[in-house]
Amino acid sequence: MKFKEFMNSLDKEVKNVNLLSGEETFYIDKAREKILSKLAVDKSNLVTLDCSQKIPLSEIISTIDTAPFFNPINVVLVKNAAFFGSEGKSERLEKVLQNMQPTNYVIFTAKNLDKRRKLYKIVSKVGAVLEADLLRVWQLDEWLNEKLQSIQKKMFGDARKYFSERVGILPEISLWYLENEFDKISLAVKNSEITVADLKRLLTEPPEVSNFALPDAIDAKKVKQAVQILRTQTRDKSKIPVLMTVLVNHVRRLLRAKFFMAKGIKGQALAQPLEMNPFIAKKFSATAETYSTKLLEEIFIALADADYKLKFGLADVEILEKIVIKLSNR
Repeated sequence: MKFKEFMNSLDKEVKNVNLLSGEETFYIDKAREKILSKLAVDKSNLVTLDCSQKIPLSEIISTIDTAPFFNPINVVLVKNAAFFGSEGKSERLEKVLQNMQPTNYVIFTAKNLDKRRKLYKIVSKVGAVLEADLLRVWQLDEWLNEKLQSIQKKMFGDARKYFSERVGILPEISLWYLENEFDKISLAVKNSEITVADLKRLLTEPPEVSNFALPDAIDAKKVKQAVQILRTQTRDKSKIPVLMTVLVNHVRRLLRAKFFMAKGIKGQALAQPLEMNPFIAKKFSATAETYSTKLLEEIFIALADADYKLKFGLADVEILEKIVIKLSNR
């Protein structure tokens, strides 16, 4: 089940076996909190086992299958349960989960799942499974609408467009970051409407955003600004690999855009293949039009060469400056 369906199901019944899977920790944390709240369990009564600490599977099974002593129910949280995605099997664990004592509850968290495994099939049959996939930019509207409703605020045209631009440059979205930002904004904005001015004043940029200042300057053909940003960001030599990754990913995405555009897929239609918000995709399509495929292919090779030379001390930051200038002067 996806997050909303899973959370709604908890209002009807909490299953004795729950599997919270995926990479979006916001969804997993919220689901875990609601399960514990429904069961009226606090941290002092919760038994937590972390599989990353190499706890024997036999101990995990015994803990799950132990009858409660001082409490009416026994609730166990098993974190990082890699056995849902790795090979091997445990008939004893499968049997315990199939025949859970009515007083016992277990919550598994796992990043990866192998849906072909018998263990997963058992849990999906007798329990509840949350698939907490990372949220993509084009899926953000539903979350935003629900968040605005919860804080009793509204956002319209220009503010939503500005928000999409700010968040759309991120390769992945941290819902915990957005949750905290909007909680902060709701306290600072007294009016019912959140404006562009409010967002500019209060929305804190995550660390990833500053890395995109360079591609933005290059796309805008602002040569001096691009070079200045490059020099500023590379004063700390440890940041060069990060900056290199940003440039490579940007050029790769431009090449992908050119590939689809050559097939007639342009503007907002690029949203799906490039995994972008439609508004951002339209803007990115216009930007990609200003680049030639030949130039991007040459730059991609040049970046690979620069990466090798920088790693082995065969070149300095000047090699990146030449690339940035070439891109900006297209």
